Amino acid sequence: MREKTKKLTEQKAKLIKEMEDLVNVATEEERALTEEEQAKFDEMEKKINALTETVAAIEKQRELKKEAEDEEGTDTDGASTSTPSTQNDEAKTKEERAYLNDAKVFAQYVRNFIEERADSNLTMGNNGAIIPTTIANKIIQTAYDISPVLQKATKYNTKGKLEIPTVDVDNSTINMAYAEEFKDLESKSKNFDSVSLNNFLAGALTKISNSLINNTDIDLTEKVIEIMSVDVARFLEKEALIGTSGKAEGCSTAKLNVTATAQTAITADELIDLKNKIKQVFRKNSIWIMGNDTKTAIEKLKDADGRYLFNNDLTGEFDGNIMGYPVYVSDNMPAMSAGSVPILFGDFSGLAVKQTKDLEMQILRELYATQHATGIVAWTEFDMKIENYQKIAKLTMATASGTGGQGDS
Repeated sequence: MREKTKKLTEQKAKLIKEMEDLVNVATEEERALTEEEQAKFDEMEKKINALTETVAAIEKQRELKKEAEDEEGTDTDGASTSTPSTQNDEAKTKEERAYLNDAKVFAQYVRNFIEERADSNLTMGNNGAIIPTTIANKIIQTAYDISPVLQKATKYNTKGKLEIPTVDVDNSTINMAYAEEFKDLESKSKNFDSVSLNNFLAGALTKISNSLINNTDIDLTEKVIEIMSVDVARFLEKEALIGTSGKAEGCSTAKLNVTATAQTAITADELIDLKNKIKQVFRKNSIWIMGNDTKTAIEKLKDADGRYLFNNDLTGEFDGNIMGYPVYVSDNMPAMSAGSVPILFGDFSGLAVKQTKDLEMQILRELYATQHATGIVAWTEFDMKIENYQKIAKLTMATASGTGGQGDS
């Protein structure tokens, strides 16, 4: 049945395009529609109205069928006969239906088929239509799926300033001790420090060709999600790994450090030192993060027995592994140069990411009309800081040739 409504919607879109072309010809020639053109216009309008009513009838029939199916799952006393498993499936199905409905309405709005609709979660702001949260959330989730760093980070979805406890690198004191009856237990634990996660505003603007929008053979909503999620992932990953002065710090404040002896070369011993900066208990979920040029250099390194340190990842999930730990290549990581930090290693659940739950997105159709494009802008508030310094280590290149060596932290 969905295939039928899709075909009807495509027919409607084609008729609307023909109507636009008809009017545009008369407008460009600065004349009124001829009798023949007017008759053709009226005929297309009737067909569009008929298609609209047919689609509405199909949707109504689908809703009534779903209501009947839901009633079958309830006994005569009104108690649900569904199991927890079926309830979960129903909840998931409800979410999927909401997303599919919003995706359809979103695509129709971008294509200028409809305006605001009460049942579509599409509201109008001062600068354009605000995209439904189901679409915005899908973009954020897809962005996190793209980047292992964002996947592994500890996430806090909340508004306003957030204070969280932090664990320092030297927080290794044994907090438990022997005790005797009737004697006070002496405190052995250290006080936790805290870190503040603030709200930094960031925006991403994507322009989409109207030719692409008018192509009804593509899934427009999925294409927008694909384009926007890559932009969001690239920006958030950069802030997570490198940070920006005065804004999100990301991993730039990592305290566990190994300093290389050279400015543009890394040794096998330095990689071993970097790995061992992370305590064994935190290495289980650790990964290496580096740029492609750095990976290429490491691929040529061998241990004392002449074996390559770098091995291919047979699963295809990562770019390879070094000493048994996965390697993730990020274009955001800097190359090897004096004072740069080309490699990070650790369990990135030690990085805290605070982001407001809602991603606000707006459609800007008129702003780029002269470019035959439609703008889609996304706004979010976020912050990123390390909350457990024992989980993340960095390798810093020497600032002068021949200076450096293993760090003391």
